[in-house]
Amino acid sequence: MKADGEILKRAMAGQPFDHIPVIDFHAHLGSSSGFYHIPRNNPDDVVKYMDRYGVDHMIIFSINVNSDALASSRYQYKVAKEFPARFSPLTMLHGKFKDDWVHDLEDGYGKGSKGIKLISQYQNIAEESIDWSPAFEYANDKRWVALHHDWGQSERLERWAKEFPGITFIAGHSSLAYRKLLEKYDNVYQCTCACLVPAYTSFPSAQDLIDNLPSEKILYGSDALDLDLGTGIGPIAFADAPEKLKEYILGGNAMKLMNKLGWNTIIPAGEKQNLSNLSK
Repeated sequence: MKADGEILKRAMAGQPFDHIPVIDFHAHLGSSSGFYHIPRNNPDDVVKYMDRYGVDHMIIFSINVNSDALASSRYQYKVAKEFPARFSPLTMLHGKFKDDWVHDLEDGYGKGSKGIKLISQYQNIAEESIDWSPAFEYANDKRWVALHHDWGQSERLERWAKEFPGITFIAGHSSLAYRKLLEKYDNVYQCTCACLVPAYTSFPSAQDLIDNLPSEKILYGSDALDLDLGTGIGPIAFADAPEKLKEYILGGNAMKLMNKLGWNTIIPAGEKQNLSNLSK
């Protein structure tokens, strides 16, 4: 691979991507995950952190995965209300408490939630034992997304993609397991989150995603504030791929999706080059 292209040049120089839209579709806000403390987590510091990398907008959800997520979800709504141009919140559900799902989603809908976050794998419940249909029935007419840490067997995700066409389903961590679904269904997408560690985990690299998946279905995700923004951006910047494709993965695909869903996410006019082309 030749070390060229503006994205790679800026990544190697530690410069922000202030020339293209960058949208992070997998981020957490909060002070503690239940496993460790996260410093410098207040919204003002996070916005400065985003600006250092040139990240315009984050899709955010609770970092507290192993207890009642309602309070933490409400924190996401509060932050998004204070910084609407920078954050869009999702509502986290706990797999063990089915009776709470619709209540929590109604609460989120009234407070600006843009969708559902699932992470049963950290909640001590087998994903295959859960039927998320009641949550999806509530969300189907909301133009929402549903992002899951791991959807499990592709047959489960395919069932819901067919039954609930009003929801955009996103595989939250780097995977090739849903390639056929991405190709077949307009409402199934793949996030790059955790593509930085293919040698030590089961997550495919950014290069693997680019080489094997429909490029228009790939969304950049960092896992910040759990992981660093740079560990999500770097593998995309260094991938052997055309510059325009990298632009779409880092933000263009997300802008198209959010525009399609009518989210009206704001990136100030004049601050990003190629904005109109990437959002069409």
